[in-house]
Amino acid sequence: MSTRVFCRIGLAGVVATCLIAGSAAAQPEPKTDPPMPATETGISVYRQVLKSTAWVHSDRGNGVRATGSGSLIDKSRRLILTNYHVVGNVRRATVFFPVFDGKKVIPERKYYLDRASRIGISGEVVEVDKAADLALIRIDRVPDGVVELPIAAESPEPGQTVHSIGNPGKSGALWVYTPGKVRQVYNKVWKAKLDERTVHTFDARVVETDSPTNPGDSGGPLVNDKGFLVGVTEGGATEAQLLSLFVDVSEVKRLLHRRSVLALRSEDNGSDRPSEKEPAKANREKPLESKDGAKLFTEEGWKKVAPAAERLLKEAKTDLLIETFETPPKGDADKVKAMSASEREKFFREIVRDRVKADKLSGVYLLVCKSPTYLYVDVTEDAGLSSEAAKKLRDSLREALLTNFKEKKFDDGLAKALQLVLDAKGLGEKK
Repeated sequence: MSTRVFCRIGLAGVVATCLIAGSAAAQPEPKTDPPMPATETGISVYRQVLKSTAWVHSDRGNGVRATGSGSLIDKSRRLILTNYHVVGNVRRATVFFPVFDGKKVIPERKYYLDRASRIGISGEVVEVDKAADLALIRIDRVPDGVVELPIAAESPEPGQTVHSIGNPGKSGALWVYTPGKVRQVYNKVWKAKLDERTVHTFDARVVETDSPTNPGDSGGPLVNDKGFLVGVTEGGATEAQLLSLFVDVSEVKRLLHRRSVLALRSEDNGSDRPSEKEPAKANREKPLESKDGAKLFTEEGWKKVAPAAERLLKEAKTDLLIETFETPPKGDADKVKAMSASEREKFFREIVRDRVKADKLSGVYLLVCKSPTYLYVDVTEDAGLSSEAAKKLRDSLREALLTNFKEKKFDDGLAKALQLVLDAKGLGEKK
């Protein structure tokens, strides 16, 4: 009976709980030189591979976030390799690279979360292989000092020493090193629980090792003694000890040789210069027209919306659209009132998504319905913000509006919301 590997992505704004492990490709050791001591090899490999390793965040919406690991696999095309289950079906993700204090890496995750809006790099999920649990993210820029991870020519062999780096959610640290030995390389079909409702079947060539992997390591690199990629962390077996799986390097090569991947244009953007995607550019000359259909705000309060929208479009290439409705813009109000909380959330989410798509909105959309009472805040993926910054803005807007609306201070809530959006785009008043 085959061992079943489960992948539990810890959502709700914390860390992805993913059980996954990888594969490694062996390179023959030079016979003319004595082998390097194991400890020194581990240190050397860690220092080398760390410069290519990433921490990946994917925003699943409504404050739900999954995290994992990854590696820069193609610098000229800015491609990050990770697991499909780390990014799921989202279009964009945020990537963090190690920051150094002198020669030492800063491992505390709080350091990165506190600076997410500055050091988090947005990227587009450009390719996925759901069967092999692989994905490629094309990031908007590559920071100075980050290097491309070389790929091994062949898969590893049993008994070979391998090394992995990941970001386990249960650890207080990032960039965690784990050594191991290859047990076997073989083809495997297995099921994994992606979330509370989804079980996915994977079918790929894998590397089985005795490396102790943990949730959050998913998507990270598995390398040989030369620091060459031989696999991608997939997860640990829940019914066995010292048994982890990694997606073999042969599956990585198959993904990279897809026509759609080969067609991706190569750009020499190895520096920390912003790419054309930062910030996202709204393709319009005039801002979208906001409307207070529910008459929630005074004329004086509403006058502040148009100037803010114009400034955001002109200086930050960002849309701002605010719409209030007496009743839902579509559907029967009584039926919406009778909906459960989850049904109502889905109903308004679809309205917002249709509106965003129709107007090609790139930025912030606030929808307020008076009867039944509902507030939906959307910060689009191409708003020029990292997923962390977008989540922070979304949560801040919701809190500011709801707090003031409950006290019937509608103008105050609106003014606070406008200021939050301007601040997020660096257009707030200097204090």
